Amino acid sequence: MSAAVPPNGIRHALVLGGGGAVGLSWMAGVVIGLREAGIEPTLAERIVGTSAGAVVGAALAAGVDLNLLLRRPDPDTEIPPIAFDPNAFGEIMAILATPGISPDEARRRAGQRALEMNVGAPADHIARIGAFVGDVDWPQRDLRITACSVGTGELRVWTPGGKATLREALACSTSVPGVFPPIPVDGDHYIDGGMRSPINADLAAGAERMLIIEPLAHLFPHSPTDRDLGGAATRFIVPDAASIEIFGLDLFNAIALVPAHEAGLRQGTEAAASLKDFWPGA
Repeated sequence: MSAAVPPNGIRHALVLGGGGAVGLSWMAGVVIGLREAGIEPTLAERIVGTSAGAVVGAALAAGVDLNLLLRRPDPDTEIPPIAFDPNAFGEIMAILATPGISPDEARRRAGQRALEMNVGAPADHIARIGAFVGDVDWPQRDLRITACSVGTGELRVWTPGGKATLREALACSTSVPGVFPPIPVDGDHYIDGGMRSPINADLAAGAERMLIIEPLAHLFPHSPTDRDLGGAATRFIVPDAASIEIFGLDLFNAIALVPAHEAGLRQGTEAAASLKDFWPGA
């Protein structure tokens, strides 16, 4: 490994992409598989998390047991179950694909429409997502959680010491418009950071080495912002054919959670061998 200091001072960056509940389970399995095979993702100097990747990244940074990410919602709680409406989600996707407007404006319009939809209370989503990490506060790590402003459509990056609590930041990043309500923080509302990019890898541009775990590589193309990574050497872990079959089209399908986790565990174990000379071990 080069002794020179990378452009941003970061040798290893971990980038975790969006993926819904099924992608989250797969990604947690991948990370556990890597660890069991001797590769330690938490040795990254920077962790960038988008949507489901924000939850996994926060759990890693805070030392939360990743097996807890497989917990099913407690039926005795008052938090409503996730109800995926393909029509509502399709309407949002159509807005995002509106020709002749800027990406920021498309996200702003999508966020405004999401505010009008009856998809639950923000407090319920904050509680739902916060349950994954428990009562922990922001970890003292270089953890970057992505979201998009409803007011402007622009990227918002939540970090320790910012206006959002960790739970609020995670809820913002996972608030898929048309599925969950936009989350209010400090006078604005925020939606899923995956509306800008499925990975937002440019937030780690300039790192010497970048490991990208991308659950939805088979569904969504990279954003133009992810093309220039400042010369970082990159390695990707993406779902293989068997994992893709398990994912299906409903990324919130509770039946697929355990099979997706097991597929991720297998893929993480398999990928570890090719990362021995790329990423530090435990």
